[in-house]
Amino acid sequence: MDQSPDPDGTQGAELTIGSAQFRAVFAADLPTAQTRLLGAEQRPIDAAAFTAAAWRTIPTWALIARQDKILGADLERFEAQRASAHTVEINSSHAAMISHPTAVTSLILTAAHATN
Repeated sequence: MDQSPDPDGTQGAELTIGSAQFRAVFAADLPTAQTRLLGAEQRPIDAAAFTAAAWRTIPTWALIARQDKILGADLERFEAQRASAHTVEINSSHAAMISHPTAVTSLILTAAHATN
């Protein structure tokens, strides 16, 4: 975790995954060469992103990645249930958008068509 200035001048926290742990915790279902590249290219995420709660006011869809070592499937299920989300579960790591793009695309299209 690194500190960085937020737009309001306060100190924010940026989160990244250590390169030695990246494949095991983020994308274990992808080839090692690909996860090395992903780990090297990752951009930090602002820890404040985890405080957003749009699900309180808009319909929500959730993809539960059963092999997610970052959040864990149980936490994903809890969050989806709390948000009354429409859920889909797949056997994937946290990097489902790369290892299972068809399932992710299908969920996105389902959500897009349901909200039009």
